[in-house]
Amino acid sequence: MLVSFWMAGLNPEFSVFFFSTICSLLSVLAGESLGLLVGTMVMDMEKAMVALTVFTLTLMLVGGFFVKDIPVWMVWSQYLSPFKFAFDASQYLTFNVNVPCDGSGVLKICNNPDIHYATPKQIREELNVEGTASFNAMMLIVIFFVARLASFVALRSQRGDERM
Repeated sequence: MLVSFWMAGLNPEFSVFFFSTICSLLSVLAGESLGLLVGTMVMDMEKAMVALTVFTLTLMLVGGFFVKDIPVWMVWSQYLSPFKFAFDASQYLTFNVNVPCDGSGVLKICNNPDIHYATPKQIREELNVEGTASFNAMMLIVIFFVARLASFVALRSQRGDERM
């Protein structure tokens, strides 16, 4: 993160780097907790690996950076994904300054020849960023604690000889 953040050249402010690093760490902790949850619910190693692979790939797909248009019947699942909250927090932090329109047409707002800059609000609306960086960070913390608590409950509900 220390090298790649500055090489990407997105937003050179140290505060953006610091809070992006915090969000990345929270994302790792939340993902680890979900893995722990699956591992405690499925005690057979091979079955747990299959379940975790399917679960993780599903959360990655609905997280927002692989698939933009999620089917209507799966929209609710994106709110279980730590990838979504980490991605939204990173976008919110990165795009906190005006972005010059370069004529590439990537941002629809820049297709108007009279507009030379896209504001952070316009960029976030176009990228469908939900919530602020602090809200998304708090959601990662909630996922972390809820998954850990559910893991504890899953382990407590099993008999002693099943845990071995």
